[in-house]
Amino acid sequence: MKKIIFSSLALIALSMLLITSCVKKDFDAPPDNSTYDPGLTVNATIWQIKQMYDVNVGPVMIDQDLIISGIVVADDRSGSFYKQIIVQDSSSGITVLIGKSSGLYSDYPIGRKIYIKCKGLYVGAYGGFIQLGGMPIAPSTDLTDIPSSSMNKYIVKASYPHTVVPMKVSLNQIYFTKASQTALQRKWLGTLIQVDSAEFVQDEVGMEYASDPNLSSGTDRNLEDCFGGTIILRNSGYSKFRQAKIPAGKGTIVAIYSTYESSTKKTPQLILRDTTDLAFTAPRCGGVVILPATSITIDSLRKMYVGSTTTAGIKLGNLKIHGVVTSSVLDSNISSTNLYIQDESNKGILIYFGASHGMKLGDSVEVDLTGDSLIVYRETLEIKAKTNQVTKISSGKSVTPIVVTLATLNADLSQATYNQRQYEGVLVKILGATITGGSNYSGPITADRSKTVTDATGTITMYTLSKTPYITTPLPAGSVNITAIATKYLSTNQIQIRNLNDVQ
Repeated sequence: MKKIIFSSLALIALSMLLITSCVKKDFDAPPDNSTYDPGLTVNATIWQIKQMYDVNVGPVMIDQDLIISGIVVADDRSGSFYKQIIVQDSSSGITVLIGKSSGLYSDYPIGRKIYIKCKGLYVGAYGGFIQLGGMPIAPSTDLTDIPSSSMNKYIVKASYPHTVVPMKVSLNQIYFTKASQTALQRKWLGTLIQVDSAEFVQDEVGMEYASDPNLSSGTDRNLEDCFGGTIILRNSGYSKFRQAKIPAGKGTIVAIYSTYESSTKKTPQLILRDTTDLAFTAPRCGGVVILPATSITIDSLRKMYVGSTTTAGIKLGNLKIHGVVTSSVLDSNISSTNLYIQDESNKGILIYFGASHGMKLGDSVEVDLTGDSLIVYRETLEIKAKTNQVTKISSGKSVTPIVVTLATLNADLSQATYNQRQYEGVLVKILGATITGGSNYSGPITADRSKTVTDATGTITMYTLSKTPYITTPLPAGSVNITAIATKYLSTNQIQIRNLNDVQ
């Protein structure tokens, strides 16, 4: 770790921009019209502090009596920023890490002028985005927070409110790669910028700004403009606007200009403070009109698949479905990347996400199908979707299983025409059945996972994952009633219980 002694700097009078932005920002800051300014002597700019960081050296301790001043341009009120504020002067902007988990906006709301006594603090970086904070977190370049007990030692409040005019740029002006980033773009990082004629890409219209934080702490959305420019808009899963729907129109966005760097690439991105910083109400580029997604039943969706080949697939348009989750993610015998839902048409469907989706048994959900595919995979009709396309509406719902005999169920699942199957993906109930094929529900080898269920009309395979508690729980003796999801795997008709409570 390297200490840098900052040479004596000429006094720099930092002028704050006081012109109001054309985008309305109502952050409901605390009522504080103080004009008091302690008038500390400012002897450094934010850009000079940021230049002290050397990517080849790592975090740098400031051991000179350097004082900077700036206006807070981002706080934690909307949840988009956590334990940090963004401060900007006329030279650049920087993230300041503060160890207070909530309510920073009450001390340092957007628009407050502050002074920062930098001696004893460190300059580091997270993902290439330069920060001012406490001790380094070895071996990374990230920093600890300034302890909340010490924040008044380093950060001095001044007058409020002030308004910083965002710099108007195009997406092409702020886009860069790891090899092409300019010095001017580095100076702009951490500042408030404004992009006109911006819009979200069409496939993301109507989605939520960010996924559930249990799935991801942040979600990338994609912006474009009318001149071919593109950039990522990074939204926190903990933001208060997470579940707001992405608008279809075009307009102006004000955001913090940021970056995230990995070992292979450096990606520019914007961070939205709140949806009040976005006004997408004009027609889209080229006059494109995006209509609201049409809600259809699962029965209608299944009937869209025409054919009997496993290679056929249908690209879904501007559609959405809804239903109640019938698969369990707790003590579950269903993969966490799969989701079964069933609606009022008494039809069910398997949705494959390729990642854990976080939805629970009994959740009422809506699934945006835009850009998805309806396919047959291993003889089962399913949707290939993304986790950010499913929205939880409510919880605690229930689906009554349909009582069916095994003879009827087998005849249905054996149909070669997939869209004619009535019970595939549906919650069914088999009465008066027995389970045979071993001592426990499942075992360590593939053959142990399949058991035979028999009722008065026939037999079917019951498939159970090789995991606890199924590999340690004995099969029940005698007659039982089984609730399960009817499925198909290649040529095998089968059922899958969700958990052990499905066998009574």
